[in-house]
Amino acid sequence: MKRNLALLFILSIFIFSANAIEINVLNEGVVSDSNLVQTAKIQQLIDKCDKAGGGKIIFPAGAYKTGSLVLKSNITFRVETGATIIASRDTNDYKAAQNNSGDIIPCLLYAKDAQYISIEGNGVIDGKATHYWGDLDMVDGFIKDITEKARKAGVPMKRYFHCKPYTCMIYFENCRFVNIRDITLTASQFWTLHARWTDYMTISGVKVFSDLEKGINADGIDIDGCRNVTISDCIVETGDDAIVLKTTNLHGESRSCENVTVNNCVLQSSSTALKLGTESHADFRYISFNNCVIRNSNRGLSIVIRDGGTAENIQFSNIMVECSRRHFNWWGNADPIWLVVLKRRPDSSVGSIRNITFNNIIAHGMGTSKIEGFEGKPLENIRMNNVQFFMHPENYIDKRADDAFRAVNVNDLWLTDVSVKWDTTSVEPLWRNAFTFEKVNNAVLNRLSGTNAPTAKGSFIELKNTYDIRIENCLPLSGTASFLKYNKKENGEVLLKSNNWK
Repeated sequence: MKRNLALLFILSIFIFSANAIEINVLNEGVVSDSNLVQTAKIQQLIDKCDKAGGGKIIFPAGAYKTGSLVLKSNITFRVETGATIIASRDTNDYKAAQNNSGDIIPCLLYAKDAQYISIEGNGVIDGKATHYWGDLDMVDGFIKDITEKARKAGVPMKRYFHCKPYTCMIYFENCRFVNIRDITLTASQFWTLHARWTDYMTISGVKVFSDLEKGINADGIDIDGCRNVTISDCIVETGDDAIVLKTTNLHGESRSCENVTVNNCVLQSSSTALKLGTESHADFRYISFNNCVIRNSNRGLSIVIRDGGTAENIQFSNIMVECSRRHFNWWGNADPIWLVVLKRRPDSSVGSIRNITFNNIIAHGMGTSKIEGFEGKPLENIRMNNVQFFMHPENYIDKRADDAFRAVNVNDLWLTDVSVKWDTTSVEPLWRNAFTFEKVNNAVLNRLSGTNAPTAKGSFIELKNTYDIRIENCLPLSGTASFLKYNKKENGEVLLKSNNWK
């Protein structure tokens, strides 16, 4: 079956190559003019290419303003070096498509039920996003407590909002064999690159930029219910999530996200750099994030399950993380790692997170890294190997961090060669434990190192309502006031072996 599929793929490429045509838009009546909307002319050329069996639409150096364009099968949309596709800011220039939640949104480049589509070139697609600064008109329920803490601390209750039309720059729906490479996507008004229910997709060498302060909802790359996806060698700097996987529900249907790799990317985000969720109606499995650099982000690595799905068999490896706090309206606490199972609504199903591995992570942050299961539905089989946490003072007056790392409601937790180092030049008064474990069962804590906070509060390790904990070969460093804090009546068996008490 696999051999037949490969032969069919090769044959389709041969047929496509034989019939393909190339259309230079400047030779077909389109002009380089940043003020002239040319949607109809460009769409006619796409349709002409489609009728010929496929081919290339080429935009040479210049500026081309357009509204919605519908791409078709067997077409390459090529934006040459020096060329810029400019998104119209007139709502009337857009065709609408449904997003994940069933909302109607305008799209710049849209394809549905198509295959063998490419967007390529070293040119630019510019969304021309606009924003305004205004009073907070509603409180996001997901960050209600954070918003209230900021208000009490005296932070002005204002934020940036985006202006209509809320245009998605690229949206592929139920497509196959998609290739996006080398293009620069800038100033999207809504999600920049969104693929839903799309299989066999390659995204490489893509650069995404949106305003890190103003770019509300301007996610970089959203992979929604897709399978067999590779993302590599991308640079993403976004006001919202940089690279995020979702499994949304549309009219009662959701699909799992499987077989996805993200490699060799450089990321900045005012929300989360690498994330699964929060939309999680179906499952996530066999996903790998490798060899990435995350700088100046509000959250580093995150899995948030709120809608009953399962996240399993997922790996984060060889990643450097630097987190810095943002304005209160952004999700995140400058925390390098956050795994959590929640319920979106009281009647939502409770999902699962299991079989997650973190290898070789260097994590600088200002917030507490947490892994949190749901009451009665703990996280399962979480492993951290060679993970370094560096705690830095927060850059906002509404302080949030206490412990460096906290695990709550977890079964089968393995920490090996995990360390904590606190900034001693500027100490936060709320800082406390290096490691806190609460309602954790069957944990092996091997070769942990560091100290409790330089405030002299807390302990190197604190246990609360745990059972079957093995602490071995640990190294509390000079300045540690308390190695281990636990109440024998609240905790089950604790085995201490070969720890350095000096």
